Amino acid sequence: MPFRNPALFDQESGVKSFTVSVLLSGTAPATASQYERFWTAPAKCVVDSFVLTYSVASSSGTVQLEKVPSATAQGSGTNILTGTVSTSSTANTNNSGTISTTAATAELASGDSLALVNAGTLTSLTDLQVTVGLHWIP
Repeated sequence: MPFRNPALFDQESGVKSFTVSVLLSGTAPATASQYERFWTAPAKCVVDSFVLTYSVASSSGTVQLEKVPSATAQGSGTNILTGTVSTSSTANTNNSGTISTTAATAELASGDSLALVNAGTLTSLTDLQVTVGLHWIP
């Protein structure tokens, strides 16, 4: 059965928010090849929030949230955050990213994926968890 966008079929109950999370457990976040697409939108939606946390900080790493359309290579998509989020600050603390206010940047079409893009020195980074808040749009 195909996915039915809740924003199109139940418009009276307001905004349909949800979250998507990804966990790179143990020492996996210290390896650049572990960062990849982690969710594909089954219908149109908008990114509302981005929060990451980790149990051990990196030396000087950063993370960016990227929108990757179908048939586009990861790393060639569109950055959704206005800047990167550091993974070298205090461990076990929520670190929020700022979502672009440009609608075309924050909106995902059906088939667009979310991916994490890393940069800097990831050494020691452990147990990276990312949670992205979204809502469906018609």
